[in-house]
Amino acid sequence: MKYVLIVCVLLAWTCQSQTHEPDTVATPKYSLEITLPIRQVKLQKYISELLHLALAELDYELVLTMTPNPLYMRESRLLNSGRITMIMRLATPERDASFHKIDVPLTQGLIGKRLLLIHQRHQARFDTIDSLDSLRSAKLTGVFAPGWYDSQIWQANQLPYIESASDHTTILRMLIEGNRGFDYFSRGINEIDDYELSNGVIIEPRLILSYPLDFHFYLHRANTVHISILTRALTQARDSGLQTKLLNKHFGYLLKRHQVSKRRLITLALPTPEAQTTPQP
Repeated sequence: MKYVLIVCVLLAWTCQSQTHEPDTVATPKYSLEITLPIRQVKLQKYISELLHLALAELDYELVLTMTPNPLYMRESRLLNSGRITMIMRLATPERDASFHKIDVPLTQGLIGKRLLLIHQRHQARFDTIDSLDSLRSAKLTGVFAPGWYDSQIWQANQLPYIESASDHTTILRMLIEGNRGFDYFSRGINEIDDYELSNGVIIEPRLILSYPLDFHFYLHRANTVHISILTRALTQARDSGLQTKLLNKHFGYLLKRHQVSKRRLITLALPTPEAQTTPQP
């Protein structure tokens, strides 16, 4: 009889387990479509996760389409025509005047931390630099694409630079050749690892240049729906610590890999408003 009772209890427990309804997962109440041009893969992954999780907190399911960055002027036309939802660019007075800026910096200043791609034969010239004044005195020349906002920052800090319309692969080849009038290529710490280090090209190990600027989302001013939703979502993500958590997940290793705490920090000032011209990427 004892064994029969045990069997009955087991059968009852099994039936109960089989008929138990699983916990239901709440589905988002709303849907939001966003088309956003971003080229750099690490930024794509970070921004995608940030937007998905931040909007989910407001019960939005995100339908996100990411496209490569077109030229800045074409990107602006696409935004004005509604073919893309928003752009992600460095905050500048010209952009602030042209579009609506979501006032939440997207990388907490990470993009403003600049490392230098150089040829190793020039390392001795960089070894003597320990301040902005000594960087000026060294007369080392940077290179930027035409119209990059970095050009205006370098000009404001009286640092020599040239502009080249060549693609980045060609710029690295020119850096190897060493006869094109520039000595380094400044890149954000989040993108420096995208470049192949070969034929003597290295990441300069001592210095980190920094300017107080960050990426923001810019939208057409008439797009009040997206502006309202994204402002709430991103503000909440910043204040709750979600943004910091995701930045550490996607980029935190870079601070250790490139030994940022051991580098000589050189802070660059931004151009005064009256000195600024129309910025490009």
